[in-house]
Amino acid sequence: MGLSLTSDVQYIKGVGPAIGQLLNKLGLYTLKDCLIFFPREYDDRRKLPCVKEVECGDMVTIVLTIESMSDKKIKKGLHVIEAVTFDSSDWMKAVWFNQAYLLKVLKPGLKLLVKGKVETNLFTYMPQINVSETEILRSVDDIKKSTGVIIPIYNLTAGLYQAQIREIIKQAFMTGKTLIQDNLSNHIKREHNLMELLPAITEIHYPTSVENYKKARYRIVFDEFFFYQLRLEKQRIQHKQIAKTTPLIITQSLINHYYQALPYSLTNAQNKVIHEILEDLRKPVAMNRLIQGDVGSGKTDVAIVTLLAAIEAGKNGVLMAPTEILATQHYLKIKGLLAPFNIQCTLLKGKMKKREKEESLAVIESSEACIIIGTHSLIEQYVNLSNCGVMIIDEQHRFGVMQRIKLQDKANNPHCLFMTATPIPRSYMLTCFGDLDKSIIDELPPGRVRPVTSLVTDEFLPQIYQKCVERLRLKEQVYIVFPLVEESEKVDLKSAVDGFESIDIIFKEYQVGLIHGRMKPDEKNEIMKEFKDNKIQILVSTTVIEVGVDVPNATIMVIQDADRFGLSQLHQLRGRIGRGGKQSYCFLISKSNSDQAKKRFKAITDTADGFKIAEYDLKIRGPGDVLGTRQAGLPQFQLADLLRDEQVLLLARKVAKQVLKEDPELSSDGYRSLKTQLESFTDTMIGQHLN
Repeated sequence: MGLSLTSDVQYIKGVGPAIGQLLNKLGLYTLKDCLIFFPREYDDRRKLPCVKEVECGDMVTIVLTIESMSDKKIKKGLHVIEAVTFDSSDWMKAVWFNQAYLLKVLKPGLKLLVKGKVETNLFTYMPQINVSETEILRSVDDIKKSTGVIIPIYNLTAGLYQAQIREIIKQAFMTGKTLIQDNLSNHIKREHNLMELLPAITEIHYPTSVENYKKARYRIVFDEFFFYQLRLEKQRIQHKQIAKTTPLIITQSLINHYYQALPYSLTNAQNKVIHEILEDLRKPVAMNRLIQGDVGSGKTDVAIVTLLAAIEAGKNGVLMAPTEILATQHYLKIKGLLAPFNIQCTLLKGKMKKREKEESLAVIESSEACIIIGTHSLIEQYVNLSNCGVMIIDEQHRFGVMQRIKLQDKANNPHCLFMTATPIPRSYMLTCFGDLDKSIIDELPPGRVRPVTSLVTDEFLPQIYQKCVERLRLKEQVYIVFPLVEESEKVDLKSAVDGFESIDIIFKEYQVGLIHGRMKPDEKNEIMKEFKDNKIQILVSTTVIEVGVDVPNATIMVIQDADRFGLSQLHQLRGRIGRGGKQSYCFLISKSNSDQAKKRFKAITDTADGFKIAEYDLKIRGPGDVLGTRQAGLPQFQLADLLRDEQVLLLARKVAKQVLKEDPELSSDGYRSLKTQLESFTDTMIGQHLN
């Protein structure tokens, strides 16, 4: 019986159970996985040099025949194989370091294809190649297969060789190519000049020219984005159909009272976003909106107005934050701002005294509308959120998608608002949050002054501390941030604890406080409160203060070992100062002189735009580090790169929206195959990782 796309890899010719297990380690479980296991790079062997043509320092691939061999153990853990080899033009020495397993197969007379760096051997003056990759050419057929062509290079796992995996992928390809179905409708391919799928997959494995490879890659990247966007867009449409909820009837009298009590007026950007939110709340479909606002753009006011809208409609407003320190801060701030309006506010978090928790639950369950602020303990079974009108999730990307869904289900389709201060570049927005409507708060409130950011080396610390003293004398406050809590053996960095001790001595006439991740929540809250009340003038901290901390009187931040932080993180940290209208200063202390460090710091000292910084950070560090990929629910694409291929993503999104507008059910002849593909077990031909 023939194989299907879902057949286990072990049944591919030449595989079997043992090699099948090795392939599983590479994420290859089915025949289809092998078809879309694309090479990581290519080795162009169309014209190989001979020994006479190579020069010292070259990285070459060359065919050699072994004349004689020797091997020796130089010292513990270092094993060297040496061979005298030749081709029709000259002699060459080949050396293999720590590849003892080759002793079993290398013999005089064998023809080899080797890749490595060429040096001059100081004793024999013969050219020498330090071999990194070896292939044995046993027959004329081997020579034909391995030379004169562009060879794909695949990712490996211990126990698999390049030649072996190439053969397996080739077998998979021979078996599977007739099973590949191109489900993209012909008119989409014609309109956007897209290559057919089988030739595209073939070209990626076995490229014939740069031009064809580019076309093939474009087609596959388009497919990956298109089917992902089709699914997101479908979800969005379904959400609008399924998520029926009670429209909130709002007079805005409470909201207007709140506006009047504010000592400042809201920015145009804030007003625009609030208008969009209130429009959403009046509809019978649950709001599903993401608000992105750079550090300090005034998201809290937008959140409060949204919560007040729920109260006006006789419902509860819920705000969920990712950490206890942030939830507590939101609670204290909101409770203080709403004190004049007699609105019940309550806090619910994991670590609470039993009596406090019981009081909080009693408020939640009473018939009077209230504002509930908490951490993910709000998801717990015992919390009753049935009267929830609006739910706000702060720093949304820190919660898993499942937590988000669980909370929405629990509250019977409430209106949802997601807020984030983490600047997420546009391509990521379209991918992770394509099912949400979006609003951006893109101006700073009056009175917010951008901090002046400077990069300084260690030896200038005394001058910086002098500047801190000048500000402390004016009754202003200072943050000093360290990257680690305790000395790590590997990284010789001053930890926050050591830093605290030395700073306590340097600034002996001022109160110095310490806050770090290993403290109990109560201790952290106590220290933050003392800092806010100016009982502590200098706060030494780790990145605990990255998000949401609001102390308007703090005007200086010193960040030690700044090269240990991501750019977006540095941007978030400096957003903690300059909140009170005075000019503030952020000093980045770094020992690193590398070009990359200089480039990164230039990005952060030159611009205050969080979005630009996030784009740059992504280019350098990749999405996993910046967003915490697992949490952000980013799909794993095979070839598509969200930054490099943003134009293709935008096109794929446009086409997906167009298709669903024309035919929401995908039931017409032209689109039925798209529906089959979206619903099929193996998902899209390209990119089954999109579930």
